[in-house]
Amino acid sequence: MKKRQPFFNFSWEIFLIAGNLRLTIIVIPPISSYIMQSFDLDQTKIGLLTSIPLICFGLLSVLAPLVIRKLGSYRTMITALGILIIANFFRVLSAPWLFVGSFFTGAAITILNILTPTVIVERAPKHANVLNGLYTATLNLWAAGIGYLVAPLAKQIGWQAVVQLTSILPIITLAGWFLIKNKTSNNDLEKNTVSNQQNIKLIEIINHPKIWLLAIFMGLQSFIYYGLIAWLPSILNHLKLSLLATGSLFALFQFIGIPISYIIPRISAGKNAFKWVLGGLFVGYVSGLSLLNLKSPTLPVITIAIIALGLTTAAIFSLALGLITTLSDSAREISVIGGVVQSLGYLLACISPTLLGKLNSSFGNWNLPITLLLSLSIITILVGWLFLRENTFTN
Repeated sequence: MKKRQPFFNFSWEIFLIAGNLRLTIIVIPPISSYIMQSFDLDQTKIGLLTSIPLICFGLLSVLAPLVIRKLGSYRTMITALGILIIANFFRVLSAPWLFVGSFFTGAAITILNILTPTVIVERAPKHANVLNGLYTATLNLWAAGIGYLVAPLAKQIGWQAVVQLTSILPIITLAGWFLIKNKTSNNDLEKNTVSNQQNIKLIEIINHPKIWLLAIFMGLQSFIYYGLIAWLPSILNHLKLSLLATGSLFALFQFIGIPISYIIPRISAGKNAFKWVLGGLFVGYVSGLSLLNLKSPTLPVITIAIIALGLTTAAIFSLALGLITTLSDSAREISVIGGVVQSLGYLLACISPTLLGKLNSSFGNWNLPITLLLSLSIITILVGWLFLRENTFTN
């Protein structure tokens, strides 16, 4: 029992960390109408607000491994959670604070994005597959709960209070992190002696075709996912659904993917399995976006579309995240590859909310934005097939 207890505690910490990676992003779309009214913002500016964390992911992901190597994983976690607590609390004070605070929350989440797979391999290498599955599944669990509760709660207590309440989770996560023993201090002493070797690794990584393919794969699926996260409530409102139905379907979009997020890392390691997974993702994307783009879809049709898209976006994110670890031999290498892949990927994804919002404002409907997402989903699967040809899988 004593040997299992630390793993149990660390599992709960991963559960809490995953919540922080979704909470401050998911909280904005359901209350975007309140924010627009309070600060006199248009849809393009709201899209930019949702894009800010993605811009941070793109610009700062490649720098996150340097921060981790400088501070060590234990102190880096403390720093990132501290920034998240402060930025969440103060970003509701005014429109400028909203954008500045969103930048700092994005920077903190960027570090946590790179840090989490690193600490999983660092602290529980024998349980890495299980914890990666737990990590990706709980991302959707937190997002589902947030997506369902935010709008009704904002109506009761105000949107500013809701956003400030998101500081509670990083406080709890930070308290849990303090309870976990710092196991990285000895490894951190080596950081100066390996810096030159790390730079060589970075050059090798950037020059490798499969890293670029994985970065494009990550970027395209993120473009689609964050475009849907930013505008799905507005799309559902445009389809004349009630506030309750919109909140429920937005939560379903997040919740339905929880089981498959846990399963995908376990079944996609083999080459043949990866082919089947890609085929399923193709069907999910095309059916979900096509149904959502019908002229006057009924509620059952919309529900089927949301289920298909929820399953597909959850599965492909879990797949992309798992593929990073298949290209890595150590915690340090994972942080570098993850930084490069996520940086390049999110630079592509960060334009999604703003671009889709601009298209909607210009044409007055969501048909063209959804058609764009449909086209990109097909390209995403094609990139996945190219990656399949480049990469070596174990069966």
